[in-house]
Amino acid sequence: MTSTSMKMTAACMLVGSMVGWQAPAIAGSDNSSDTYAGDYTGGSLPTGTFIALQYAGFSHSNAFIDTAGNKLPNSHANVFEEFTRFAYFTQLGGHPFVIEAELPFATLTGVNLPGTNSLVASGLADPVVHLTYFLISDAQTQRWLGLTDYLYLPFGNYDNTKVINVATPHQFTDVPQIGYTEGLGKFSPSLKGFFFDLIANASFHTDGDGPINFPINVATPAGILPAALTYDKLTQSTSYDVKAFLRYEPKTFQFVALGIEKSWGGEQIAANGRIAPFGIPRAPLSLSKDDFLRGHLQFQFPLAQDFAVAADVFHDFTRVGGFKDDIGAEIRLTKFFFPQPPSK
Repeated sequence: MTSTSMKMTAACMLVGSMVGWQAPAIAGSDNSSDTYAGDYTGGSLPTGTFIALQYAGFSHSNAFIDTAGNKLPNSHANVFEEFTRFAYFTQLGGHPFVIEAELPFATLTGVNLPGTNSLVASGLADPVVHLTYFLISDAQTQRWLGLTDYLYLPFGNYDNTKVINVATPHQFTDVPQIGYTEGLGKFSPSLKGFFFDLIANASFHTDGDGPINFPINVATPAGILPAALTYDKLTQSTSYDVKAFLRYEPKTFQFVALGIEKSWGGEQIAANGRIAPFGIPRAPLSLSKDDFLRGHLQFQFPLAQDFAVAADVFHDFTRVGGFKDDIGAEIRLTKFFFPQPPSK
């Protein structure tokens, strides 16, 4: 019997006889942004302003919803995240121009995905650099319109032997975003201090590298043999995200806002799958989606003229293709370094 026919015979015996891993995996997805209500009013800050921001957050989920919309029984997870962000305000062509960078980290605890080993890879997620150019920045008429481009860099801690990862499988993601803020007080005296914030973006993902390499067992006439389930490539469709806030700002750097966020698209599909070392092909596997409807309550208080604390409390009303957040909260500390006035 030739080696080719031996492989074909082995394939016939082994198809459908996997004993090990059969459930979904989760790769990180870089989609949307962490833009708060009122952030685009920062276009009116003086040129030369430098800002340091520190974020820390927690979210809890009691359900993993697969990409077909099915809830996995007894699935749950907690996510702790924190990241440091820096921003510098300058000008380009007479318009405000902001240069920013951030370094994010995430830790998962209390994870359970039925049918898997629930192993997770926490740590560094994908770093981000972003640029914002303001077409309109008019504090007097209370109108701001900015264009931002986020570039997520594939330097996060991805481990394809783990079921859940906080980083992407070595994907670049580019997120062009439009931010628009309109003060409502000019339309009616009763609306003084109220603002409407709209943030809309699309996330374009490159292909990922080797997203899955899980040890499994297969049943053969000779007994249970160790093998590996591998996928060489991950593709991801474009993600879309829209946030809208109604914000009340009684004074500078102090506000409370209610918002709604809708995200869709971003399906991740693992391709070129096989069972090694037998070379048995496997069908493409849908891992996750960026599909959810989320409510936000945000507020910010200035603790000094150059220091503010903000918070975002959120809840997922619907979710497909990921963990549905029952409750989440994030705290943001902001330190302003304003330019020194010119000496007389």
